[in-house]
Amino acid sequence: MNVVPVVSECFRLADEQIASSEREMGDVRSILADAIARLIQDRSSATALQFQDISDQLLAHAGKRLEALRGEMERARIELETRRLAPVGVAHSLYDNLLALSKREARPVHAADLEPGSIELF
Repeated sequence: MNVVPVVSECFRLADEQIASSEREMGDVRSILADAIARLIQDRSSATALQFQDISDQLLAHAGKRLEALRGEMERARIELETRRLAPVGVAHSLYDNLLALSKREARPVHAADLEPGSIELF
């Protein structure tokens, strides 16, 4: 059985999912910008700044995870095209690398980390 077409289809599907996730992150950024602007209008500037900081951290982390995923997919594509590894070897390597990516910390900011308090602006 030739696994190259199957792996190529997996790449195509993964690319679609990554692109979709990136579009959704753009939508979330827009929604958050609107919410932060409303908080500032309601004179909740400190809350807005905290909210913006946390949401920016989470979106940046999600972006890095998508970038890492895209990098792994591209590495596997190159290995297939240059025939450095047999297709089955590429699939196993990709699986191992994606599994390692999935074990990285998924949430860099936790709601439990948030405590009410003062804020210093300088």
